[in-house]
Amino acid sequence: MLPVLAAPLLAAALSWVEPTALQPGQRGTCVTEWTGGERLTIPIEVVGVLDATAPERSAVLVRLLDPRFEGSGVVAGMSGSPVYVEGRLVGAVAFGWLFAREPIAGVTPFGRMHELAGGGGSPSGAVPTLETLAGLAGGRLDPDAAWPAPAQRPAGRLLPAAVAGLPTDDAFGRRLLSRLGLQAAPAGRGAAPGLPEAGDMVATLLVWGDALVAAGGTVTARDGDRLWAYGHPFLSLGAVQLPAARARVLAVQTSYADPFKLFTVGEPFGTFVADRPAGMLAEAGPVPAGLPVTVDVREPRGQRTWSFRVAEAPLLVPFLVTYVTNASLTAQAAAAGDASARLVLDLALADGRTVHLEQIASSPDALARVASFAGAAAGFLAGSPFPHPAITDVRVAVERSEALSGAQIVAAVPARNWVRPGERLPVAVRVVRHLRPAEEITVTVDVPAGLDAGPLDLVVADGASWGEYRQRTEGPAALDFNGQLAQLALFEPSSNLVAALELRDGGIATAGSAQPGVPPSWSATLAIGLGKGNLRRLASAVVATTRTPLAFPLSGAFRVPLTVRPSSGE
Repeated sequence: MLPVLAAPLLAAALSWVEPTALQPGQRGTCVTEWTGGERLTIPIEVVGVLDATAPERSAVLVRLLDPRFEGSGVVAGMSGSPVYVEGRLVGAVAFGWLFAREPIAGVTPFGRMHELAGGGGSPSGAVPTLETLAGLAGGRLDPDAAWPAPAQRPAGRLLPAAVAGLPTDDAFGRRLLSRLGLQAAPAGRGAAPGLPEAGDMVATLLVWGDALVAAGGTVTARDGDRLWAYGHPFLSLGAVQLPAARARVLAVQTSYADPFKLFTVGEPFGTFVADRPAGMLAEAGPVPAGLPVTVDVREPRGQRTWSFRVAEAPLLVPFLVTYVTNASLTAQAAAAGDASARLVLDLALADGRTVHLEQIASSPDALARVASFAGAAAGFLAGSPFPHPAITDVRVAVERSEALSGAQIVAAVPARNWVRPGERLPVAVRVVRHLRPAEEITVTVDVPAGLDAGPLDLVVADGASWGEYRQRTEGPAALDFNGQLAQLALFEPSSNLVAALELRDGGIATAGSAQPGVPPSWSATLAIGLGKGNLRRLASAVVATTRTPLAFPLSGAFRVPLTVRPSSGE
């Protein structure tokens, strides 16, 4: 049996042993950071090699010969801890098993990790859709359902995530981070300065500024200004630009179910530039600036403005904007129970344009709903498949209260069931607010001059339902980034009481606008010039719309048939 050898902190030149050269029973060491920043050298024994853990991938199995692991197995945060045999690097601890009775770890061979610098970026994952935005705005989509899980953690393990300055006990926020493969735990700031060495804790910054969210792991090897870590992917994003920071272990929470390291995070020292199946690669030097996100929260007890930076990756932007918005809303007020929230979102683009959106929700999940809408809207543009300007600033303003304020539209009664061109039509709209008697709101719709005699429909609806209806009936497929902006422009808050007149004779819709009454021959001609994918023939066409902004969200829609009579002079 080989003697246990101490691992060098930094070899003059990196060298490693291939898995095929290992034999079961060989002894070596694993180095990892432990409680209080202690560098722990753990005796290990080679169990064997799994030569097909994934396509063209293998893993070395080692047993941790230290009694402190008998009650926990591999601890989350050890990912990347270097394993040595005969003083030569084997690779990085990458995975273990939940509820393991024996402390066996899977080790990613360093030969695979050393190739991390090559290759290009990989697909950025699913981008939030218009259907997701409409479902959140209309109150039909559960906010949890808006966020699929893109992470692939070996054996289902989550990375420890240090969260400092924001709550870690909010259920929606925890679930959101778990979809990124992260387990939230309270943390602090501060760690030893300088570059980490092999075996030291390292962190990938996702949110920084007034608060901090960082995924934790361990450095496997360092060669000058280049560092290899984790031994497994974060999200397999390929080429990335994520801040890398030194971290320090404060304590280790052991258990069969879910052991993990509690750690603090220091100042960034460089950038993670690769996130691939074999691990992550960092380079010391400049640090990414991140996407600025400001969240202004107003409630009866006061106002607080939060300033963050979030990692700029198309897959991460929607998650992180949602997370920091929701966390800011729950930081000093109730995270559950009845609530109302009015959202104002402004997204600044690099070409000088600004996208302005508003939404309002009143429900037990109102905070998660408006936060998810903000994140989904940002993700919809950040992940655009078309050439597009970058988002340079995200500004979120939310007014919230711990009470329900929504109303149901229960009736819409026009002053008469016929109209003449050029007239004004009063409409009595009856609404019932939460725990209040019914009330009546009168709105007036202007009937366009020049309408031909015939059928006409009056539509009364909340703004969110109306926007979704227009998306379905008028919204042509986006052929470029401007088309996406036109699609977003159709969204409006449910607090708008919309009354519209709609002709049953359709027209065409293109570039986000409808043209009623266009003859079929004109439609065909336009289709040739504009491209059929961006032009839609309508079964009906809106000819007049009036909006009445209210202080509370609405739900419901009514359609009332009318008749257009000839002008009195005809």
